[in-house]
Amino acid sequence: MAVWADGEGFEAAAGVCNLETRVPVTSDTLFQIGSITKLYTAALVMQLVEEGKLDLEAPVRKVLPEFRVKDEAVAARVTLRQLLSHTSGITGDYFKDAGRGEDRVARFVSMMAGLEQVHQPGEMFSYCNTGFVAAGRMIEVANGTTWDKAIRTRIAKILDTPAFSTLPEQAMRYQTAIGHLGAPGALMVTPIAYLAASNGPAGATPMAKARDIVTFARMMMNEGVAPNGKQVLTAESVHAMHLRNIICPKGMNIDAIGLASFMWDWNGNGHYEVFGHDGSTIGQAAWLRYHPESETAFCLLTNGGNGKAMADALIREVFAAEAGIAPPEPAKPDPALVLDAARYAGRYANSMEEIEVTPEGGKLVAMVTPSPDYAVMSGGPKRVVLEAVNTELFLGVAPGMTLPQSWHFLGRDGGDRALYLHLGVRAHKRV
Repeated sequence: MAVWADGEGFEAAAGVCNLETRVPVTSDTLFQIGSITKLYTAALVMQLVEEGKLDLEAPVRKVLPEFRVKDEAVAARVTLRQLLSHTSGITGDYFKDAGRGEDRVARFVSMMAGLEQVHQPGEMFSYCNTGFVAAGRMIEVANGTTWDKAIRTRIAKILDTPAFSTLPEQAMRYQTAIGHLGAPGALMVTPIAYLAASNGPAGATPMAKARDIVTFARMMMNEGVAPNGKQVLTAESVHAMHLRNIICPKGMNIDAIGLASFMWDWNGNGHYEVFGHDGSTIGQAAWLRYHPESETAFCLLTNGGNGKAMADALIREVFAAEAGIAPPEPAKPDPALVLDAARYAGRYANSMEEIEVTPEGGKLVAMVTPSPDYAVMSGGPKRVVLEAVNTELFLGVAPGMTLPQSWHFLGRDGGDRALYLHLGVRAHKRV
């Protein structure tokens, strides 16, 4: 963990890098940061927007004429802004390996040609890793280098965070953490250390120290100026990343989304004052939060177990003490609510998993079955009991965890049944 507060940096480390080797974690250990990487990819985009080499409102095909998804009309009109705000509607979880050559991102984007739509562009939001890989390819074309080189030379080097690594061979210069799968108390080292390098711009491979991520956050809290005084982004670009593009369903663990940025209105005054991102890879998870008004930043990197419960507790403690602000208390189920089970029951799916929702004993029960390609990442099938907060929002605690996830039943299928089940920031369409 790393914290910046009251003009000082603080660090803490606990646990082991690997349950088999028992090497202790230190504040210099590199962890996979997962989708926190998306903030870096968006920052690269904004640098190139500043230089006139990219345009947020232009179709992706202006830069990538060869860009294809299954819906030709979407491929022709989807914009870079929609990619960065998770509103493109393109299937987001597609982790096929396009190899390790320097053209790997380009090859991956060519593999997107068969991807279907979860929803139409701009209709809603559904977390979209593939959109960020496409944005990474746009960065490569506009910058004339690989995405990996761009992020190292244009951000990591300028921030003076040389340990920030996008590939395993770079991370090998440092002590690294391996991911662990399974429930707390029965963890095992993951058999797959990294996701495919071709998904790098979405967060598949980057590794960093917690304080490296806090350094990035300090730059974002200082109108784009790094702690060493170097300008990484203009103040206008930082503002654009922090400007709301879409509101999330009420009760979700994110209030709104900017350009990659997750946004929160913790004090309920109608303004977004806390920003950041979460990250997840195979057996590793990461959290970043920063509050520009008090210049407080927090980063937690974990390699297995019930990290979310620890993150939630630490975020509340740190920001309450140092920034005088804390997340609102979570929603509570309403046991008196009478439900029309027919609205919710049925099967919902996306490329990552299928969810069967059935009524049972006056409640809803969800059986989550991962697709074959994602069985290792997900840890296998899960049975989750859902408790209603209102007619749209339900809470469910996954096996081995202590905190509930939000389950939103959204839209209508032409009748009275929900069209989408939104779980884990991803839309699953009724099938």
